Amino acid sequence: MNIGTIFRLQIIEVKRQLSSELIGIDDGKYLIVKMPPLHTMDNVSNLLVTGNEIAVKYMYKGKIFGFESTILDLIHKPFRLVFIKYPEKIDSFDFRGNKRVECFLPAHIKIAEYVITGSITDISRAGCLFALEIHDNKASVNLFELNNEVSVAFHLPGIEEELGIEAKQRSVKKHTDHTSIGIEFLQIDSSVQTKLFEFLSKAEA
Repeated sequence: MNIGTIFRLQIIEVKRQLSSELIGIDDGKYLIVKMPPLHTMDNVSNLLVTGNEIAVKYMYKGKIFGFESTILDLIHKPFRLVFIKYPEKIDSFDFRGNKRVECFLPAHIKIAEYVITGSITDISRAGCLFALEIHDNKASVNLFELNNEVSVAFHLPGIEEELGIEAKQRSVKKHTDHTSIGIEFLQIDSSVQTKLFEFLSKAEA
């Protein structure tokens, strides 16, 4: 991990994830991150306290890393910072190692207040490629900002219900007649994960 790395913090007691930025490291002792913005901490700010356990995920050079730790301290002046115990163990997951399956799945994504209709053209256990027609202008305000938090909803063959996944926008590529958005899955409900993995297994993912 490097200074400036974006962390996804999850308080062990709840499923809610928060974004923060790593700004300091004392090897073997602690990490310092910016306190997540107040408007993102509805109903969880009271759990961001000294002693609580957290799970952290971040991406570095195409791999997803994760570890569990404990909040050591918080300060509010002159800056709002969180001190996290230096992890004893960091796990890594090869994001690029997840085989992608080409497909055409009706889908839509939600970025802020915008809902954008399109299709998923390939998908894996870790993410997908979402395509939309280039003239979908209502998405233009926020669509092309990397690291946008997005919600992805789609249908799998043979499954009537719509499946939803919390995710993050990782790449954007403009083509002549459409735009492709690379999406990394962040939080997948266990029932959705089971259905997705079964679909990928049948497709020899």
